Amino acid sequence: MATARTKIFLTGPFQVICDDGRDATPRGTKAKALVALVLLSKNSIRSRTWLQDRLWSQSSPAQGAASLRKELSVLTKHFGKFDLKFLDIGRENVSIDLNSLEVDLFDAQLHPDRAELLEGLDVADPEFEEWLAVERQAYWDIDTGEDGPGPITGRAPSHWGRQRPAVVVEPMEVVGDTPDIAVAAVSIRDELLFLLGTLSDVIELRDARRQEGPIDGYVLSGSVVGAEGLRVAAQLTSTSDQVCLWTERFRFRKQDTFDAVEEIAMKVVEALQLRLRDGHWSEIWSGRSSSTEVWTAFQNGRIQESHTTEGGLFRAIRQYEACLGRDPDYLPASVAIGFCRLDLIRLGIDNTPEQTLIQVDAECAQLRAKHPTDPYCAALEAFTRNVAGKTDEACLLMREVVDRFHSSPELLGYYAGLLGYDDQLEAEISVYRQALALTPHPPIWIEANLAMAMALTEDKAAWQHAHNVLRADPDSVRARVVLCMLSVAGGNESLARRHARRILELQPGFTAKRWAWPGCFKNQNHYTDVVQLLSAAGL
Repeated sequence: MATARTKIFLTGPFQVICDDGRDATPRGTKAKALVALVLLSKNSIRSRTWLQDRLWSQSSPAQGAASLRKELSVLTKHFGKFDLKFLDIGRENVSIDLNSLEVDLFDAQLHPDRAELLEGLDVADPEFEEWLAVERQAYWDIDTGEDGPGPITGRAPSHWGRQRPAVVVEPMEVVGDTPDIAVAAVSIRDELLFLLGTLSDVIELRDARRQEGPIDGYVLSGSVVGAEGLRVAAQLTSTSDQVCLWTERFRFRKQDTFDAVEEIAMKVVEALQLRLRDGHWSEIWSGRSSSTEVWTAFQNGRIQESHTTEGGLFRAIRQYEACLGRDPDYLPASVAIGFCRLDLIRLGIDNTPEQTLIQVDAECAQLRAKHPTDPYCAALEAFTRNVAGKTDEACLLMREVVDRFHSSPELLGYYAGLLGYDDQLEAEISVYRQALALTPHPPIWIEANLAMAMALTEDKAAWQHAHNVLRADPDSVRARVVLCMLSVAGGNESLARRHARRILELQPGFTAKRWAWPGCFKNQNHYTDVVQLLSAAGL
């Protein structure tokens, strides 16, 4: 017979019930909140500073720390009366031993009901209020599969979110004792660190010389051999299963120009992006021969473009123009400039959208004439037609592209966006999910757009996806717009206004009517519904 354990109920009113049936629920609101904050954290542990910021965010640091100490002391004495020892209070952290508890949210023996998470727990602190709003939505919408949402059962709460893949760069192994080989090995490693460092928005870079302990991610390693010139090998390995995802060997003869550092660095970065599938675009672009200087400028432009703010888009255009200044025939930069200009229209930023559209349309026609089979040129044409109000044509054209490149997360994401403009919201959501399922590290804008589509269909899972985006990109205007809409729709005016203030900080001049370009929408209600919600938040 199983030994009875203390039970904690997080659904409905917060309760702590001893193994003998006694009610050990703390009386104080913040005492209950403290236990809930720790239980709903990863590995059931939180720092004192984090807890203090959620419960005493409006107090001075010294006053907040004193209040936390007092509340923890009260909790310790209270649980001591019931001989409960699951709460561990350290100098820096507070944790809970789950082995001595049953918690309704993630214990198979206590199936949670459909009551509200932490019902009636009202803590007069805006940071706690925002945290609780997110957790309540996560509880109801944790399962975003095709069968619909359902409560958490039989497992610990999932702490989702797009995480940057961690990549450890190891020193190149030197085979031979000549000075030039050692210099080449160090140079290659340093160049890899530099170029990977330019992609810090999508890669968490680690130097193996400074890395302590194991890491869940990927390792770049290789060797340099002095034989008949120089032979260099490089490989990318997953730390979770030791599978080699990519490997390649390069040979440079003595009479060859020694450009091993640039060539290997570029190839490794391309392979890394391709294998981690942070957008299929890298597979398409990798065949475009150009200098490392141009290629690096293009990568920096992609990072700026991903922010989808006014400043980010203009900075991206300048980066792409720098690429063309060095290599006028570098097609990726020309296409990317067109997309940035269309985004300035679609996101309601451009003050002269009609003129910009004429410019992009003319440039797109030239690119299509020169590169009739290029999928990104075709995608640019599709969005040009969409902005011009020809969404039916845009969807047909983009459908032909994804039929050829059905494994591309980015191209599928483009198609999904056009379906949404064409008033096919359910199909849009389905294709976005398909795109996200193709890769563990998708381009962040795909999930931001998925959150918007779900918000328009009143799917509460939009909360989860918007917060996923903010975990990876706290400055995402699109995610803040979604959360602002949802907060208004849910009657949380204070939370809506906080999101609205943050939107204005990120994009000064943002207004409800300029959240998007109305001409893109076949169903104008999708545009006006968002305008009404954002206006209610003061935008």
